[in-house]
Amino acid sequence: MSFVNQALKGVSRSHQIDLLEKYQTIKKEEVLAAFQKYFMPLFDSASSVVVVVTAPGNAQNIEEGLAGLGFDVTRKELHIDPSDMEDGESGSEGDSDSGMST
Repeated sequence: MSFVNQALKGVSRSHQIDLLEKYQTIKKEEVLAAFQKYFMPLFDSASSVVVVVTAPGNAQNIEEGLAGLGFDVTRKELHIDPSDMEDGESGSEGDSDSGMST
């Protein structure tokens, strides 16, 4: 453990070992419960928003997949004039990018 952690932050010399010992007491069921409580709601179509920016060729598949998961999908195509780009290149093979948001 570094001097800074010990002297300025008040962390003990055995802090890292203490943490490892605490981590070993955590059970698989506790990790899964925390995952279900805090992480999975991020993917619930009733309470989350998704924005997807993709190549036009992928847009239909992504739209169908999100709709199948219960998301209300709004599809918008962004048309960019290459002359509006700073370097003069569009950065893609097509003239437009397709973006979807829910």
